[in-house]
Amino acid sequence: MKKEKGLVYVVLALLMSMLLIVSTGCGKSGSGDSSSDKKMDKTETLADVNNIPEDGVITKEQFKTVAGENKKVQFKGTTDDGITYIWTYDCSKIQNPADQNLKIDFSEKDLDDLKKQANNANDALKMTMYGKGLICVPDLEVQLPEAWQSNSAYLVKEQSGKLARMSDVVVTAQVKEENKKKQDTKTEEKDSSDKTAKSTTQAKKDTKPKEGTTSLKMSVTSLDGDCYIIGGITEQQNKGAASANKAENGTTNSEAEGSDESGNSGENSYNEEGSSGSGDVSDGGASSSGSSGKQDVANDEEVSGSSHTCTISISCATILNNMSDLKSGKEEFVPSDGWILAASEVEFTEGESVHDVLQRVCKDAGIQMESSFTPAYNSAYVEGINNLYEFDCGQLSGWMYNVNGWFPNYGCSKYTVQDGDVINWVYTCNLGKDVGDNSMY
Repeated sequence: MKKEKGLVYVVLALLMSMLLIVSTGCGKSGSGDSSSDKKMDKTETLADVNNIPEDGVITKEQFKTVAGENKKVQFKGTTDDGITYIWTYDCSKIQNPADQNLKIDFSEKDLDDLKKQANNANDALKMTMYGKGLICVPDLEVQLPEAWQSNSAYLVKEQSGKLARMSDVVVTAQVKEENKKKQDTKTEEKDSSDKTAKSTTQAKKDTKPKEGTTSLKMSVTSLDGDCYIIGGITEQQNKGAASANKAENGTTNSEAEGSDESGNSGENSYNEEGSSGSGDVSDGGASSSGSSGKQDVANDEEVSGSSHTCTISISCATILNNMSDLKSGKEEFVPSDGWILAASEVEFTEGESVHDVLQRVCKDAGIQMESSFTPAYNSAYVEGINNLYEFDCGQLSGWMYNVNGWFPNYGCSKYTVQDGDVINWVYTCNLGKDVGDNSMY
């Protein structure tokens, strides 16, 4: 009997233990699911000013809370070196929200070779970014804890061994008051008889950053890899610096020749005429119409109601480097210089899309073009131009477009053209990487 009772107690104890484990496990599971649901439901609307998280990522869900609204939001980050950077996104231009990594690392070290490449630029700042495709073109302000002597700058990126210009940079420097007074005193002491010689000598010595602050404002069209802010001193600020650099280096701005593989022809001067740091920098955003020999597209009749202009070009230059991958019989459709249509200024009607402009320009110029509507993206998809289609030059080939250097993350019929836009249609053989778009990687 005692053994039987003991056995009963053991069985009961085991059953209670099992019930306790099951109930505890269910409790945890229920609690976890509830917490997860609450987290999903609690994506807070982005504030007007937001701090950039440690990993740099602003999520797709966060951008969804403001996409399409008539407002701007900012994201602020600060480095250990005292550099502050602020991103500004125009929410009204966000059509397709996605994660954006806004973290930036800065460096001013080991940039002497880069400065020489930019014709002895006065200042340089390296920015390393960790994102991919942009959901719109944001503005970026970088605040430095020193006063640059440059008063003109560009944002550039290395492409095919050259510096391609991404955008202009507005430079605003504030020298610390004590240094400013010393500088003014030195200026007053100069003798008018040798003013030119002294100003030239002084300019060569007095171009290093001073105590103070510098604000650098620009538009950004890419979030991946390294880019550089290159600063120069314009003639208006200091004629001596420009003269000294020209005399010392014997460099002049040369006329552009040829085209790079992304279909951007020509090399524009880095800086304004009479600037130090005005070097070998091509325009990475807008194509030049210079060397193709093709005539600009001109409509015989004015577009009804049009009072706006944009620039459009069509290039398949990347195929020239991949002719072995081109389908047999397609060679005749590839121009020797890659230009199907050189950069041409055309008129458009307010409200027209990039697709509308492309269709009309191709029709007027007698260029074959085929597109279809894609329900998945609610947009037109350009399949072929000039009888060159997707997959004609490899499994990663096809047509892409960029506007002012930015590759939009939505279809061409959803992009509304603005006055002065520069539209480039480019054929890629490597899913965009060979034409400056790394959003797919």
